[in-house]
Amino acid sequence: MKLNDLLLLSACCFNLFSFAQPANNNCANAERLCSNVVLGGTTTGATANAGTDYDFCYTSSSTVWYMFTTNSAGGNVTIDFTNLVFNPDVTMGQQLESMLILATTPCSVPSYFPYSACGTGATDYSITSTVALAANTTYYVQVNGTNLGVGVTQSAQCDFDITISGPAIDKTPPLASISATNTVLCFGDSEIVDATVTNCADTSSFAWYFNNVLLSSGTSNTYDAGTLPGTGYLKLIVSCDLICTVKDTTDSIYFEVTPIDADAGADKFIGAGGQANIDGSGSAGTVSWTPGTTLTNAAIFTPIATPSETTTYFLTVTNGSCTATDSMNVFVGEIITIYSSFTPNGDDINDKWIIRNSDQFDNIEIWIYDRSGQQVFHTTNYSTQDKWWDGTLKETGNPLPASTYFYVIDLKEGDDPIYKGSVTIIR
Repeated sequence: MKLNDLLLLSACCFNLFSFAQPANNNCANAERLCSNVVLGGTTTGATANAGTDYDFCYTSSSTVWYMFTTNSAGGNVTIDFTNLVFNPDVTMGQQLESMLILATTPCSVPSYFPYSACGTGATDYSITSTVALAANTTYYVQVNGTNLGVGVTQSAQCDFDITISGPAIDKTPPLASISATNTVLCFGDSEIVDATVTNCADTSSFAWYFNNVLLSSGTSNTYDAGTLPGTGYLKLIVSCDLICTVKDTTDSIYFEVTPIDADAGADKFIGAGGQANIDGSGSAGTVSWTPGTTLTNAAIFTPIATPSETTTYFLTVTNGSCTATDSMNVFVGEIITIYSSFTPNGDDINDKWIIRNSDQFDNIEIWIYDRSGQQVFHTTNYSTQDKWWDGTLKETGNPLPASTYFYVIDLKEGDDPIYKGSVTIIR
């Protein structure tokens, strides 16, 4: 088969396929150009758009559109078209055409004015503004796949890169810095780090990094170094302009943060003459409880308390010049109060069996039996009202008859006693 026959066969078969239309096929969907940012474009699948295409120096046949807004100074721009790759079908054009346009009314042909010579290229080429562009003004770039040439019946299908540069589009980079008064801290001490940013009219993001790991990102230009997890370097990356983003990274500030933490643990309930295991914890350092007279060891996190009356204990952890303090209570008296009856009649008054202080025992376990010894209720949690017994058989939810039932309650707390007794359902 001859080469010409192969090319004709290629053209024949190529036309059997359809191509998706580029998103920027028309002026209204022009893609944004940003200074020195390379965008990939294509005329494959593009069409002409009567009423919005500009046929000033060529007849549009497959146009795609770009736009940009000049900076506050204005001036000239250059638009570069590089890496042009054409569909080699001999029935298709093999050149791009382009021009720079001012539209005083967006995408309205009567308002178009050319601001560059018509650019044409089969390989890399550029177009440049012929006069200085006005400041803070939007301009358009129209790109067309030509359908001209001997034997050409279709518009050029071309992939390309487009880049814009020049004084009218270039931006002065933002300049950001951060400052703090104190850089030697105890964890939790408030130390506000302030950011100062210039050349950034519309800051879109402050991204704070600690040891090169992102801590937070948002619109706040301050950060509290007292929340840093340890010693290391804090820096800020500022992003300006929501459309054509430019960034600056600050110098890092080294913070020496001493970890310090104290957690006295949950409150405890004991009967007269009883004892409580205190569940304190915290960071490394010197441990001190006050008052210490009723503790087995006031210098450890988990002493045993034997107060004769309700007492508040304070835990202090010291690490160098840093301290942290927390407190807990040991309540002395009746550990739990078990109500002897309840009336589950749906009037929202005494409808469930109440065990006062049951929420203080995470591992509490309760069994309830009827007169025949059959288990009617069992739970390992009695902390909230939705867990309380409502006088029904747990497996079926059916109401139990008015009668006396028998309970066993194990607080699961060290040497605390197991409670046994009866509770009456009154209907």
